[in-house]
Amino acid sequence: MPRHPARLLVFGFAATILTGGLLLALPIASRGAPVAFVDALFMATSAVCVTGLAVVDPGSTFNGFGQAVLLGLVQIGGLGIATLSTTMLLLIGQDVSLSSHDAVQDSFAPSHRLGLGALLRLVFLWTLTIEALGAIVLFLTESQRLPLERAVWFSVFHAVSAFCNAGFGLRPDNLMSDRANIGIVLPISALVILGGLGFAVLAELMRWLRRRLRHLRTPLSLHTKVVLTMTGALLLVGMAGFVLLERTNLLVGTSFEETLLVAWFASVTPRTAGFNTVDYGQVTAATLYFTTVLMLIGGCPGSTAGGIKATTLGVLLALARARYRGERGARLFNRSVPDANIAKATWLVALAFVIIIVGAILLSASQVSGQSHPRTVEWSLGLLFEVVSALGTVGLSTGITPQLNEGGKILIMLLMFVGRLGPLTIALALARQKPRPAVAYAEEQVMIG
Repeated sequence: MPRHPARLLVFGFAATILTGGLLLALPIASRGAPVAFVDALFMATSAVCVTGLAVVDPGSTFNGFGQAVLLGLVQIGGLGIATLSTTMLLLIGQDVSLSSHDAVQDSFAPSHRLGLGALLRLVFLWTLTIEALGAIVLFLTESQRLPLERAVWFSVFHAVSAFCNAGFGLRPDNLMSDRANIGIVLPISALVILGGLGFAVLAELMRWLRRRLRHLRTPLSLHTKVVLTMTGALLLVGMAGFVLLERTNLLVGTSFEETLLVAWFASVTPRTAGFNTVDYGQVTAATLYFTTVLMLIGGCPGSTAGGIKATTLGVLLALARARYRGERGARLFNRSVPDANIAKATWLVALAFVIIIVGAILLSASQVSGQSHPRTVEWSLGLLFEVVSALGTVGLSTGITPQLNEGGKILIMLLMFVGRLGPLTIALALARQKPRPAVAYAEEQVMIG
């Protein structure tokens, strides 16, 4: 394992989840009776995997200690086990293995231009700075309705949860009572977007801005261009889609300003944030399908977000355009996309679809086995929504999460675990360390389509 970065991540996350589950199951972590170990383990998994799915209400179930443990797990999951473990090694003066070096850099940067120490400082600086600023902005609103200590804690908790794309809220209705509150909706959505862009993109944008202020021309990298373009496009499409699909349902009778806020947040949160200002158990079926697609796409590489990533969608769209035009290779912004990127994107999407199909079948078998479809129709779409939400580490739910049996909870935990680390990381961790000898076989055509 020390020589294998993928296994380092897998076992590191697993150990943290188990530790968190044990802590949350302690009597000192709950306001009343101790939480059952399966439920505590579920909450720890959801926190470390920065998902936000909950089988118990974090605000009313856990006391200050339990909430602090939950928040610590969210922060660890957002930064990554490899980053924190490598930082501790550097602080105590030990050497860092090449596998840990590569694991950290591959998690946050598209290239290895930054040194490991500089990269770690950059990641922690961005994280703490953005979370602190977000907490300050949220405190301006929370201080007007809560006592000082609770206002501070609520602001810090929600700021960290938002930037790490976890989606845990301390209020029983999450953020539904604040659906028209600009002082809550806009800061939370800004934190979610920043957390989903990726640390490398944030650093490059800051360098670009500094050089522009000095009237120096510096082109953005292809990665950053694709991230910003796809993020903007998905936010606009998500917002327009929610308004269109909910105009005769949840948005009936709402003002223009409230409609914009609700639709904006409904577009932001499927980017693996997990917060909600509407009850997804009351939206239309079309909205659930539409949100499922957004959840599957998720955020961007090197960020706290999950999903197959917006850049993966960008590469596949470029490939589709190239095939339609009869071009040999895919290109984005007048740059050719390497075949290795195309192969990785294709494999990732195929693997994600297989996991979703198998997960939906197993969850349905676990929850509604032995009943005909007409008797379980209200569960069908909700279970698919739950599977994609877990795999994409989103945290949105139609309300069935607390109703899952133990088998369903374990399955959702596995999906969150795979979704946080990424199907490719799990596959690499299970793969042979020594590749097979390269062998070229004769080609033969297979009919497609």
